[in-house]
Amino acid sequence: MRLVAAAATDVGRVREGNEDSVLHDDRLGIFAVADGMGGHQAGEVASATAIEALRAAIAAGASVTDAVAQANTAVVDKARADSGMLGMGTTMTAAIEVVGGLRIGHVGDSRAYVLRDGILARVTDDHSLVEELVREGRITLEQAAVHPQRNVVTRALGIDEEVEVDDVAVELTGGDRVLLCSDGLSGMLRDTDISAIMRRESAAEACARALIDAANEAGGEDNITVVIIDVIGEEGDLPPAPLPEIGIGTTAVRAAAARRTATPSPAAATTQAAPLQAKRTSVGRLAWAILPVILVLGGTFLALNWYARSQYYVGFDGKQVAVYRGVPGGFLIWDPQVEWTSEVIERGDLDASQKLVVLRQDTFGSFAEARAVVDRLEDRVFPPTTSTTAGATGPSGTTGPTGGTGASGPVGVLTTRP
Repeated sequence: MRLVAAAATDVGRVREGNEDSVLHDDRLGIFAVADGMGGHQAGEVASATAIEALRAAIAAGASVTDAVAQANTAVVDKARADSGMLGMGTTMTAAIEVVGGLRIGHVGDSRAYVLRDGILARVTDDHSLVEELVREGRITLEQAAVHPQRNVVTRALGIDEEVEVDDVAVELTGGDRVLLCSDGLSGMLRDTDISAIMRRESAAEACARALIDAANEAGGEDNITVVIIDVIGEEGDLPPAPLPEIGIGTTAVRAAAARRTATPSPAAATTQAAPLQAKRTSVGRLAWAILPVILVLGGTFLALNWYARSQYYVGFDGKQVAVYRGVPGGFLIWDPQVEWTSEVIERGDLDASQKLVVLRQDTFGSFAEARAVVDRLEDRVFPPTTSTTAGATGPSGTTGPTGGTGASGPVGVLTTRP
């Protein structure tokens, strides 16, 4: 992996002087942006002093965070030596090339971004009043952009003898583009606008110039300083770790999205499994929520089915008299069904009153009760017939009741239907 960088700074359209300072040293592999504050040229002195102290410390072998701390000491000492410089300070975002990427030391509200696979992720956290208010939920990102105290920083070089330096390690891959900038850029352009320009401009120098031009077109209310670092991949480069998630609101979301485009580590794979587990949990909760509804609907169905199938009545099945099971005329989705058909009587065998018995379709609680109605109709249409047979001749030879000879024998009665 090798780095190709370009830097640019501009006074903007409002300020009279440029209090920003920038460092781009390919030999040392160090890149930095410092935004001075203090007025009466004190800010310009603070930023320039910090940059020179940073360069000297890196050249002497210091780590980037130690070098930023030494830059803080240099600014404090400079202010003590000149009473006109008391209260001056500066932000600093410095990146030093290391194996596989950059190591960033950061104090204040200048920023570092990484553009990877078209997604812009901020990798430094602003040390500013408005960002703390947003983080605490007291104002929104939109309110922070126009807040009257949006330029108030909560941490800077030159204010105290000791300073806390954020240490950010960023692993890079071929095709990445890194941006270091003062708040003269990030305060005038939205991240989406910055991202669009960084994607559009292919050359690092052209990209730096285009960003400054866009900030000036948006108002140029502050000094504007940018460093663009392009990462050129080489054979043997290792895949980078995911980008750190730093920043708030939409910036943090973009950082998370950028991380997902990187090669996932085992830990990242575990993290990515969390949404699936959450989805399964949601499905389980939904199932438990609808279970009572299913049980109620199922119980209602069974009750209606029982009602529809627990009744019997007599009706006509074509020409035949039959016993039906079900509600006469049907009930909802349940139609009555023929349980039994008489083979003795038909519709044409019945007189008007007998047909009325069938047409009334009276219901009964059992098949036997309905069948008994048909039996009575059969008896009325075809009443039983009786025939008698003569008894055998008695031993005395007398004539029996039928006029035959012999004693009276028992009379046999035979009941028949047609």
